[in-house]
Amino acid sequence: MIEDLDKWKDKKVLIIGEALIDKYILGMADRISPDAPVPNVKINKTETYLGAVGLVLQYIKSLGGKPEICTIVGDDFEGNFFVKKIKQLNVDSSNIIIAEGINTPQITRIKAMDQHLLRLETDYKAEIPQNYINEFFSIIKSNFNDLDSIIILDYGAGGLFTDYFIQELLNILKTSYRDIPILVRPGNQDYFLYESVDLMKINLKRALNLFSIDCHTETSINIVGKRILSASKCKNLLLNYLETNSFLFLKNQEKVEKFDPVLDEPARSFIAVGSVIMAVMGLSFAAKLDLLKSVQTALHAGVLSAINPPVKFFDMKELKEFINKRLKNK
Repeated sequence: MIEDLDKWKDKKVLIIGEALIDKYILGMADRISPDAPVPNVKINKTETYLGAVGLVLQYIKSLGGKPEICTIVGDDFEGNFFVKKIKQLNVDSSNIIIAEGINTPQITRIKAMDQHLLRLETDYKAEIPQNYINEFFSIIKSNFNDLDSIIILDYGAGGLFTDYFIQELLNILKTSYRDIPILVRPGNQDYFLYESVDLMKINLKRALNLFSIDCHTETSINIVGKRILSASKCKNLLLNYLETNSFLFLKNQEKVEKFDPVLDEPARSFIAVGSVIMAVMGLSFAAKLDLLKSVQTALHAGVLSAINPPVKFFDMKELKEFINKRLKNK
């Protein structure tokens, strides 16, 4: 498993999806507000990071790959912040479209004494005008060379991933980048639109919720996995969860691969777990590595992300050492 990770180096991965800014407001809650029965938070500091496509991009870069990005941001403070941070990472920002009249999506988390009190979300708000969508498709058709894999990240921020957008995007990718593997993190209800992609990754609990299934049994998971696989006709489906088993469904095999729980120590944050799993799988498909070993590596990377402080990036050496230590302790 570990010896194959060097093959990630310099693999070029195109990341397509929604831009997002993650903001944290950190403080102390010393009393109840006089205005309403809610905690009164005295702000100590605020922290702002790249989220969504930005998180996956940073993990691909820190793990040795060469990320490319195509996304849309608003002509606002958050959009300018996103572009500035991408440039600071020495990643080409010329394929980030700055659109007037929309907001850059943002998630603001308010925490006091390590307790998560409130989460605020801002979406694109308005539907993105067609001229920007046309520009997006034009960039995808002609601006990328020598790609090794493609990652599509659909977080449901509204305005970008419409049914038409998804179908046209896949048509362009399959025409312009034949034989390049496509990996998808789908939105809540549009998984069936991502026909014949090489890998679809969905959090296990979210997948069960798609079908309003509360019971967490292998029978219910098998039913959900096979329904998603059948509806989307994707080649491989990963339903991941660190605290319990993860499952890999393969289109041409009846057998479902089951992976044991990998989280065996307290987690600090699950915010970046899905992002690092997508980054590892994108690099592994780019390097044509064994699928089962790649999933194992991705789950270990997810654990390292969960036990680290939020949004702390690690490199390939740190990941190798972490996996090696865990394997020796088994």
